[in-house]
Amino acid sequence: MSGFSRVHGPVGRNDLPQVDHKRQLLVLYLAMLVTRIGFGSVLLLFPMYLAVGSFGVGIALSTYPLAEFVSAAWIGAYVDLKGRRRMLLFGLLSISVLTMAISLTRNVYPIAIVHAVMGFSGAAVTVSSLTMITDLTGVSNRGVSMGGFDFSNILGYALGISFATTILHLTDRNYEVAFVATGILLLAAGVASIIWVKETSHSSTGSYHVNPLAALDQNTRAILPLWLGLTSILGLVFVLPRSLMQSGLRFSQVGLTLALGAFGLGVGSIVFGRISDKIGRGKTLSIGVVGLILALISTLEAISHSPPRIYQQLPLIASGGFMATATVPSALAYVGDRASRDLRGSAMGIYSMMLSLGMAIGNLLGGYSTSLGGLKGILETSAGVLVLSLSLSILLIFRAGHLRKAMTAPQER
Repeated sequence: MSGFSRVHGPVGRNDLPQVDHKRQLLVLYLAMLVTRIGFGSVLLLFPMYLAVGSFGVGIALSTYPLAEFVSAAWIGAYVDLKGRRRMLLFGLLSISVLTMAISLTRNVYPIAIVHAVMGFSGAAVTVSSLTMITDLTGVSNRGVSMGGFDFSNILGYALGISFATTILHLTDRNYEVAFVATGILLLAAGVASIIWVKETSHSSTGSYHVNPLAALDQNTRAILPLWLGLTSILGLVFVLPRSLMQSGLRFSQVGLTLALGAFGLGVGSIVFGRISDKIGRGKTLSIGVVGLILALISTLEAISHSPPRIYQQLPLIASGGFMATATVPSALAYVGDRASRDLRGSAMGIYSMMLSLGMAIGNLLGGYSTSLGGLKGILETSAGVLVLSLSLSILLIFRAGHLRKAMTAPQER
């Protein structure tokens, strides 16, 4: 179905300045790195800043991805209509101000509202940057480029956790100062992007599809349940800092553990992104799912003993976790490969919707699981989510009769 006409502007015309693709990718990675440093800082600060229980923290955390879910499709359509750069800059600048605003109160209700508005800004950053990376790459290097994007995200989260722990240590746990410092860091990323980020040229067809799913082909729609499950597990992981500290670990121990783990995951994203360029997205995604299953089973086995047998199971846990990093770059590159050139923003908007909805579900399940069973509850819930979502995607792929096609090497549309 088609709706209103596209509003023509400079985007998609030949008068755009020539863009150095490698330089622009590097600029986007650096912008995302600094942005995720800010997000990683908030990730550590937020659960401990609110004077409520685990379930209340889960509710407050969930407002961000819920708002992101509502706005992602609209933002995707906007970047197809008007261009990517202005939405990226809006997201970076607005989220910096909102982060600083959290320091004004510890009341869960206004913070939940501010966090929801931050979700809109986060969607603007995610959708526009992913669309720009898709514009700047082809099927031969899109996987590794999406891996670089994921590496920037994960490394940023790790550095953000370290940044937050450092600020708290220097200020004797002054959370207000930590939020202001994080906001200033995000503002710096926004200002730098104004200077260096350029608009990318893309197709302009003169029409817009009312149904955002029109941007995805049948195979891509079939893996939406799996993507939702994977992002729900990511949302569950977001409550780990609080759970780990409740188990007796110190700030510095939690920060170091998560930072080292995140760095390893980031490296894996680049490695498996390149592998997906060589053997295909579907095969690489399968490697990631197998790795995630291995990591969950190994960790559950380790903590089922008293005392936990973490060190004995560490090789399996680490191997599975590394393999699991194949999921994100292969899935994102798969979407980029199969999205038509004039609907790339809409396609990334759909996947961002699934990301945000999954995060919201994971935040709520994580808070509830932690209150009932601690770390074991989080792992068991993650395993259940993975089994359900994987089963649904396999069923949809088989019903469509496109299993072999979904596993083959990508083709540009």
